[in-house]
Amino acid sequence: MYTQIITPTEKQTRIDIPTDMIGKRIKITVDTLPEEETPAFNTVEEVHAAFNAIRLDLRGWKFNRDEANER
Repeated sequence: MYTQIITPTEKQTRIDIPTDMIGKRIKITVDTLPEEETPAFNTVEEVHAAFNAIRLDLRGWKFNRDEANER
């Protein structure tokens, strides 16, 4: 199986077929995909600001494997 997602800019569009499919019967289906949502962050600075907004002081904290695996 081979999937290729494109955004055509003209009525006719060229699609390259994988070499192992040459000479075989193939099915081509054309369908629209839902519009992509706008990303929550537009710049790297916004991503850094979001991650830097939460600060935890973990000095003196020690992971306890037995406590974490208790049922």
